[in-house]
Amino acid sequence: MNDSLDLINRIIPEAALLLKQRYDILSAIHSFQPLGRRSLSLKLSLNERRMRRELDYLRKQGLIEARGEGVYLTEEGVSLLLDMQPYVREALGLTYLEENLAARLGLSRAIIVPGDSDSSDAVSLDMGRAAARCIRENLKEDSTIAVTGGWTLARVSQVTTGYFPGVTVVPARGGLGEKVEIQANTIAARLAENLGGAYRLLHIPENLDPAALKALLANIRIQEVLSIIHGADILLFGVARADSMAGRRGLTPDETRELLSRGAVSEALGHYFNERGEVVASVPGLGLEFSDMPRLNLSMAVAGGGSKSQALRAALTNRPRQVLVTDEGAARGILEKDSGF
Repeated sequence: MNDSLDLINRIIPEAALLLKQRYDILSAIHSFQPLGRRSLSLKLSLNERRMRRELDYLRKQGLIEARGEGVYLTEEGVSLLLDMQPYVREALGLTYLEENLAARLGLSRAIIVPGDSDSSDAVSLDMGRAAARCIRENLKEDSTIAVTGGWTLARVSQVTTGYFPGVTVVPARGGLGEKVEIQANTIAARLAENLGGAYRLLHIPENLDPAALKALLANIRIQEVLSIIHGADILLFGVARADSMAGRRGLTPDETRELLSRGAVSEALGHYFNERGEVVASVPGLGLEFSDMPRLNLSMAVAGGGSKSQALRAALTNRPRQVLVTDEGAARGILEKDSGF
């Protein structure tokens, strides 16, 4: 396949771009169907005239069908979309990118999906599906999965399916008091339900003072949940930009300026990192820490978008035994920092 794609790219370089564009259209329809032409155009930043032409072509090929409420993939369209994935990966050089990204950050594995989630919600769902496959590969009958909050992890919980009745899912840390659909407790419950397993919730916020934390630790039910969390063998966590997470945590403008003045560019698991990957601030909380990762069967970060490339680089550089599921936008942003790439 590599030789054939190399030949096509040399003779018809625009073929790879057209392949990627039609893959993106099919993937977006698959993720959000039914979709109208205008909504699809907006999601993929493609003008409506071009979108109309592409949809007409895909319809004539029997890959999509238009109904009153919008466009759907046919069974043949779904099948072709799955068949296209390895060709799209090779055409875009994603296998090469994965190898280089894993080496650059010192990861055990990098998994990259096409596109940039900053500009397409469908890419976030593709990251979720890639993460789901990795989860299923590593699940044991009695696994305990710990998850953090955030939009990307919410996507993972939506698309992960299976039947693992012995699995337990828990939040990795306390909550942030943000939108309920992206809180760790909500994500843990949804993921457990989609896997046919059980869940336990941790009803405490982060940012508590030491006295409050000490009092909560005396509660037997909280002790039980924390015991389960610390016994987790799989961790799924997000990585955020420091300025974005400061807003999610409700920091004041002065507190945010103080944090950024220390060089913070990234946040994960309650720790803020500078560009060199050094911890410059931490949030008191209960749950899993980076120090727990070496004992885990799977520790997987799921985050993407070109705007997060610096944050991912800072949080994950030289942290062994990490798996990263990301997108092409973030991966290329990280690797372009290296003059040799």
